[in-house]
Amino acid sequence: MSVLVTGGLGFIGSKVVLQLLKRNISVIVADIDIEKNRSKLENEINKIGKDRNLIKYAKLDISNYQNVEKIFKDYNFDSVINLAYGIGAICEENPLLASRINIVGTTTIFEMIVKYKIRRLVFASSETVYGANQEFFGNKAVTEDDFSGIDNHYFTYGVMKLLNEFMAEKYIKRHGCSIAYTRPSVVFGYGRQNTALNWAEDFAAKPALDKAVKLPFSKNNKDNWIYVDDCAEQLVRLTLKDKLNYSCFNTGSETVDGHQLEKVVKKIIPNANLVFDENIKSTPLIDDQNDKRIRKEINFNPRSFEDGVKCLVKNVRENQ
Repeated sequence: MSVLVTGGLGFIGSKVVLQLLKRNISVIVADIDIEKNRSKLENEINKIGKDRNLIKYAKLDISNYQNVEKIFKDYNFDSVINLAYGIGAICEENPLLASRINIVGTTTIFEMIVKYKIRRLVFASSETVYGANQEFFGNKAVTEDDFSGIDNHYFTYGVMKLLNEFMAEKYIKRHGCSIAYTRPSVVFGYGRQNTALNWAEDFAAKPALDKAVKLPFSKNNKDNWIYVDDCAEQLVRLTLKDKLNYSCFNTGSETVDGHQLEKVVKKIIPNANLVFDENIKSTPLIDDQNDKRIRKEINFNPRSFEDGVKCLVKNVRENQ
């Protein structure tokens, strides 16, 4: 079999590609800029001892319908993991371009899934679909059935993801296609590139290099975290499983507050210097996710926050 991974050279996408290659599954890696991170991905492929011939590269501008369809015409693949998305500042500063990529582009992928009879589409939505305030849901882990209206939202990105989910359900109901999506919490690891959540790498990466780090939240702030490799593994397992019981899945993994975060980092890096901003009560995200559904669905338990931080620190130091 073969899998198309759009955004396949990105932070999560590259990890998805590696997880597929570990299973000896051939991959079409599609991205807007093939050369930007290609050497980095191929270095990682060499580390795991896999054949680079299992990969084909395709330039993809997901906002261009003809470009998207050309990939579906030119390559044979069983399923698609769609991670081509405009994140961070683009959503707030250039909403027209972001809409072309995130709304029109994602809907184009839905159309191609139906037109070319693709077995499965999996894409990453976001925990930001739940809005910006845990208080809205009370003191509980948020489940996939919870919902808040747009008046509770902070990120344009999150509202775009909400529309993607709405459209996915329309395509599932109308066309009977198989589509699933995850709602990643704070995805942390090495290799983030200019996103609104760079602190999800810096919190441990800078101390690993003997640098102080300033975090944009208080020590009492809580967030739900998942290590990037585990987020990728979830997407791959959802893609490969024959039959899914649901379309929507929280990624979950572990909720920690600033006190716990600092304790973990200092356990690994005793001289770490973390500075919290006590004027910012919390990040504009929910605090906790209930992830029982996905753990049962794919029989996979993500690593602990501490083990993820150890991996992050190791990767940072290896790449210096």
